[in-house]
Amino acid sequence: MTQVKICGIRSLEEAHWAIDAGADAIGFIFVPQSKRTIRPEQALEISLNIPPFITRIGVFVNQDPTTVGEIVRKCHLTAIQLHGTEELEDYQTIDVPCIKAINISVDDDVNLDELKLQRTLEEWAGKVQGILVDASYQGQLGGTGSPLPWDNSDLQKLFNHIRSFDIPLILAGGLTPENVQRAIQAVKPYAVDVSSGVERMGNKQPDLIKLFIHKAKEGR
Repeated sequence: MTQVKICGIRSLEEAHWAIDAGADAIGFIFVPQSKRTIRPEQALEISLNIPPFITRIGVFVNQDPTTVGEIVRKCHLTAIQLHGTEELEDYQTIDVPCIKAINISVDDDVNLDELKLQRTLEEWAGKVQGILVDASYQGQLGGTGSPLPWDNSDLQKLFNHIRSFDIPLILAGGLTPENVQRAIQAVKPYAVDVSSGVERMGNKQPDLIKLFIHKAKEGR
């Protein structure tokens, strides 16, 4: 069954909406420029008031590894998700699983350098426990609301390359309750990650969270 992460959680109420609906993981965004950013103190309060088996993932972009490690410990995070141009070696001393994002621009037609991606995956192998494929739009990394063209031949090659390294593939980028089943059928990911797709006017909605998780876990 496809795992589901609800990202951009900013309150205990939102966390409970996600957990009660069946989410496997929640995400806290520690990126000051993001409209969904959260302070470590807020994330800690949420972490201490949710069931212990829920995965708690911190999202970071090019932040100092020491600072990331401090936030992980302070907020009781169980994994980190890196969206920038980080050198993975710098984060290996943080003793939680690491997810690395590949940001695919949807400004124009997708045209990936297969050889470069192959070398990147070879470099990441053994250092990451998951690879998240996300959409970027006009320089914005994540939370764009723009879906990836899942059937694109270059993207399909990327998905297959990730699987060939036996690294769990996490799909993000413009997922909604309306399209998540189609995305799962096209990509067959280990997990899906959603934020803006379960919001109205920039705020998480319990009905959308519940519907998204139901659709994602209903089957392919």
